[in-house]
Amino acid sequence: MRGRARGQTTLDFAVGTGVFLLAVLFVVTYAPTMFDPFTSGTGTKLIVADRAATTLSGDVLATSTAAPGTLALGCVAELFDESVDGATCSATADFDDLDGLLSLDGRHAEVTIHELGNPISTPASPGWATGDLQRETDDSTPTDAAVAARTISIDSHRYRLTVRVW
Repeated sequence: MRGRARGQTTLDFAVGTGVFLLAVLFVVTYAPTMFDPFTSGTGTKLIVADRAATTLSGDVLATSTAAPGTLALGCVAELFDESVDGATCSATADFDDLDGLLSLDGRHAEVTIHELGNPISTPASPGWATGDLQRETDDSTPTDAAVAARTISIDSHRYRLTVRVW
């Protein structure tokens, strides 16, 4: 008794082989790029800059984590090596180690607070500060920098906090 079972034809073999080769080609092409976000390319600089701006505006310099963007005058003064009478900082961060504070992992960074309408090249000089509100990890020249900015408030005045990482 012969059934109507059918064996594998040449066409079945060709389709199966084609699907297999396409799957192998897909894996070989896209598997290496799955790890790109974890390598140190230009994309990671943007992530580091964004994380640093968020850390400063929402945690380290903030009056409280419930009010991100409202910065404590004392903490801002400590970050920029200023002294303001009566202003205190409740953060326990080490403001002398900017690399460690922002988790830069050896990258270079510049933190600038400037007026909302002014460019980053014109740091703010509020009345309580003796200098400009700009700080760098070192004196290297920025090349291929990633930038992240946040709108902040210090002592009821609105500014922009900009972090550049290169």
